[in-house]
Amino acid sequence: MKLKQLNKRERILAACIIIVIILGGYGFLRFQPKFDANQRLEQQKQATLNRLGKMDIPTEPTEGVEDIKDALDDQEKALVAIRESAEQIEYQLAPLDSQELKVRISELARDSGIRIRVNEALNPQPLKPAPTKRGNNEKADFGEIIPPLGTGWITRLSPGSMYQRPLQRLEVDGSYLSLRRFIHGLDQLPYLVTVVRINVEKLDIAPLRGNSQLLKTEMVLAL
Repeated sequence: MKLKQLNKRERILAACIIIVIILGGYGFLRFQPKFDANQRLEQQKQATLNRLGKMDIPTEPTEGVEDIKDALDDQEKALVAIRESAEQIEYQLAPLDSQELKVRISELARDSGIRIRVNEALNPQPLKPAPTKRGNNEKADFGEIIPPLGTGWITRLSPGSMYQRPLQRLEVDGSYLSLRRFIHGLDQLPYLVTVVRINVEKLDIAPLRGNSQLLKTEMVLAL
């Protein structure tokens, strides 16, 4: 049937049907994406509400706030004091591989009346901290570590430690008094020197009449 064969009323009805189909299709194409987006937002909102419902939010303390602030201030003051003390100690340390300090130690031993058998650098096994990965595309970071308090001083001063210092090993022969003069004389040196290990044994050679017994001493000094 051709459009010309329709009367005016049928033409108006056909035009209305076509307009309804066009508007319905357009509305469906516009509504369906919006409806899906609204559904996703609703699901995300519900998931967020569920997480918030399970979250345990600590309540703000209503008592002891001033005590907490005072304790925090005390900790900050203690940290400042520790930092200043560490800077003072670091100022007293000799430069790494200081030949001047080693010469002064040898001169002190000679002036104290002890004979040095061995004077060598002690190189303990370096500490190897566990690697810390910072990212998938980054290399592992091997930083300095802090050895536990239970470890010996030589381990705590080894390479790789935060407290690393040069170590010097001495084997000396001398009497008790000369050894005492030498150890006390270390405090008079311009740089800080600490005895971190000492072993004393009696020499097999008997002393002459009226002389003191000679001692064989092995010591490790932290420079």
